[in-house]
Amino acid sequence: MRLIVTDAGPLIAFARSGLLELLQQMAGDLLVPATVYSECTREALKPGAKAVIEARRAKRLKVRNDAETTAKFAGKLANLPSLGAGEIAALAMALDLECPVLMDERLGRNVARLHKIQVIGSAGVLLAAKERRLIAEIAPILAAWRNWGYFLSPSLLAAILQRAGELPGDRSS
Repeated sequence: MRLIVTDAGPLIAFARSGLLELLQQMAGDLLVPATVYSECTREALKPGAKAVIEARRAKRLKVRNDAETTAKFAGKLANLPSLGAGEIAALAMALDLECPVLMDERLGRNVARLHKIQVIGSAGVLLAAKERRLIAEIAPILAAWRNWGYFLSPSLLAAILQRAGELPGDRSS
């Protein structure tokens, strides 16, 4: 099974949706930098936090100390003021392990590409799950995420729904 490092945003979105098992099924072994895990679980009552904590207990995701890898790649990643500690930790770990990173934040994705880190997005996971008939529709999931405040630009949302065959009036879904 393949290994993927995950950032906080996608991990919380899948957890809050009750789709962590789907994420694991689609992405492989989930590796979470300790900084990212802390961001996701710092407030245990926040939506998604309990599911992330339980997934760790059930060994469905692995949490790894990221201080060493973050320090190792500090020169490459530290001078990016718009990236948070979690994004930097996830990018450093993916760079160190030469594995993909699950990240939706635009600047983080651009930095990943700059460093030749394969990037997987949450929408890409959902599209692949639909293609494999593991989920019936993407639109309700994305609508819930947007209602929770997860940012998806209107153009990105339309492109995802078009690719999924779920645009209003689309008969291919």
